[in-house]
Amino acid sequence: MKLAKKRKIRSWLIILFLASFSILLSKIPPFSTFYISPLIIAVVVGAILGNISYKNVLMLRRSHVLALSTKQILRLGIILFGFKLSIADISQVGVVGIFLSFFIVFSTFFIGYYLGQKIGLDRKSAALISSGSSICGAAAVLAAGSVIKAKSDQIAIAVSTVVVFGTIGMFVYPLIFGSQILAFSELKMGFFTGASLHEVAHVVGAGSAIGEVAQANAVIIKMLRVLMLAPFLIVLSSLNLEVSNGKKLLNIRASFPYFALWFLFAVSFNSIGILSDFLLDIIYFIDILLLTIAMSALGVTIRKDVLKNAGKKPFILAFILFVWLFLSAFCLVKFLI
Repeated sequence: MKLAKKRKIRSWLIILFLASFSILLSKIPPFSTFYISPLIIAVVVGAILGNISYKNVLMLRRSHVLALSTKQILRLGIILFGFKLSIADISQVGVVGIFLSFFIVFSTFFIGYYLGQKIGLDRKSAALISSGSSICGAAAVLAAGSVIKAKSDQIAIAVSTVVVFGTIGMFVYPLIFGSQILAFSELKMGFFTGASLHEVAHVVGAGSAIGEVAQANAVIIKMLRVLMLAPFLIVLSSLNLEVSNGKKLLNIRASFPYFALWFLFAVSFNSIGILSDFLLDIIYFIDILLLTIAMSALGVTIRKDVLKNAGKKPFILAFILFVWLFLSAFCLVKFLI
């Protein structure tokens, strides 16, 4: 009991150190000169630790600190991010934003589900990888896995593909915006980022590196995609992938992204305008800390041995979907926004 408690304390100290170190680095040159977000730095720092110290990674996993950081803490950070936005901000995305989110989610899933089987993946693996790419990364993979009764190794591989390509996008998108290859304004880049990146954390990280306007719109579009998870699971349950019929409704309820509703509540409450600037500054600081903790933990999970053992086919499908997300989001934002 004492050993488990010491392990948990040490694990939290490691994660807090990674997050604090990342925030500190973002404040000093050359990171501050190029406005590199602490969230981006945290992923890199976490990945370095994850690949040079397997002993610490094992401890972080066994203490459940990694799971808490990439799930509950990340979700709390997203909820608090809502206090940076208002109903007026969300209304700006309008019907176009809703259509954009709907199209991206369901087109990506069915394209991936079909192509995955064509390249030799089993139906469940194709469904898991496609769900992670189309909605909200690892959370969607886990939700889909619970509905279709997928094996743990199938879920782990699908999560790996999401982490890899989402992280690549998180680093590449700010560079794309800076080079103006797409000729997108910061507003359009926000729509594009929210519509095409995998994890909520990836969207927050890329958006923060691009700018405040981009980050706000990226998170709104991403949260609309997250809210698509509930109807998506209902559609998934109809594909006859050995669904647990007796637990179908229970699985869907358990997988519903309630944090997205709390995010909307935070936006609505902030729109009233009764919070003082001092209180909002405190909320913003806590929010950055929580999100940086989540990104540090996400970085730790990016380990080369896991990627190596997954094989090529899952990553081929994930790459195809990455390209599809990029091209489809680009066309939709280009001509609709």
